Amino acid sequence: MKRAFALGRLFLFSPAKAAAACAEDRALRDSLTLYGLTLLAAAVFQYWKPYDFPDVNAALPMTSQGFFFWLKVMMWQPLLMAVLIAFCGALLHWMKEGWLPLKVVSAFFWTAIPGILMLCYLPKDTGQATYITKTQFRILFVLWSLPTLYFLSTVPSKLWRPLASFLLVMNVVEMAAFVPQAVVTAMRWEAGYKAVVGLAGFWMIIGGALGLKALPPARPLPRALLPLFFALVIQIEIVFVLFMLGWLPTETLKALMYG
Repeated sequence: MKRAFALGRLFLFSPAKAAAACAEDRALRDSLTLYGLTLLAAAVFQYWKPYDFPDVNAALPMTSQGFFFWLKVMMWQPLLMAVLIAFCGALLHWMKEGWLPLKVVSAFFWTAIPGILMLCYLPKDTGQATYITKTQFRILFVLWSLPTLYFLSTVPSKLWRPLASFLLVMNVVEMAAFVPQAVVTAMRWEAGYKAVVGLAGFWMIIGGALGLKALPPARPLPRALLPLFFALVIQIEIVFVLFMLGWLPTETLKALMYG
């Protein structure tokens, strides 16, 4: 436990050193410990936080949002974390060399495809049919996923363990943010809450990019930042895809995105 918190502190103050520490054999175990504690802390915090804060106009939840509800919500997080690790690894490998503008454009269009599919699946107007059916949506989504499976197979196996360790440790920012979040929530200070969440998200991305830049093999900052950014966008898209395909309950979607 002590080692896990030490690794977390290292990320908060020196992401590059945290990336170097993630190369150690024990780092993955420590990262998983820290990640599990973060999920538990998130469940406790969301259970304690009023449902109508920071959005005072939030609708009354359709189901009881007790502590076990939030534990069930957190059970989706490891799947989404695996998605982030997989796509970040694939994109890091794709963008490690070659003409960067071309790599960025190709990664952008690859990232945009799930969003385009979701737009095509939405009703054209109230009560009217969609551009594609649910079956077509599923088929096209699977076809989009196939290149990912190919690129995952080309990523050197030695990259996965330190990458997974580092991206798991990155969640320590969320854990650290719970303290100021609790303070501003108790004060019912909406602007303060949004500021804390925004700063935490900003440091997670910047710290993550700085760490990925130093993660062996070292790479320029743009080739670390862009894969992480695109992978985070894909992670969010996957949440909505799961919802639109009927695999993710409405209240769980709201809890994951706005909890």
